[in-house]
Amino acid sequence: MKKLITLASILVGTFAFSQASEAKVRELIKVMNADKMAITAMRQQMQEIKNNSPSISDEFFNEFIAEVTTERITELYIPIYAKYYTESDIDELIRFYKSPVGQKTISVLPAIMTESVEAGGKMGKEIAMRVKEKLDKKAEYQNPPPPMPEKSK
Repeated sequence: MKKLITLASILVGTFAFSQASEAKVRELIKVMNADKMAITAMRQQMQEIKNNSPSISDEFFNEFIAEVTTERITELYIPIYAKYYTESDIDELIRFYKSPVGQKTISVLPAIMTESVEAGGKMGKEIAMRVKEKLDKKAEYQNPPPPMPEKSK
């Protein structure tokens, strides 16, 4: 009986700790607007798919978007955040994102990400061109290419 009470106490304590962590992760997700940002990003992706795939009906896209809710995103994110952050980490993140600089971070992060992706793409194209030119010179590619060898009889 004593072992059963000890086991029950451990299980209840673990469950209570999990609930507290889950509640804090939920708060963090809400404070960060992570759920809303995910929905916005998904809607943008769906619009891009829609533009590239006109054969897919509007009804499909509307039904798909209707299925993506902040609750579903939150449930999806909870175990991911809990995997990488301790409860103490989450407490500190909540404090940060509630602060003025944290709120500013939330508001400017989408623009920073967009500009970073654009700048990275531009840099990647420039590097690719330089590398191609460098390799072309190194290999001394011939233009036009040399004639093909004759067939042996």
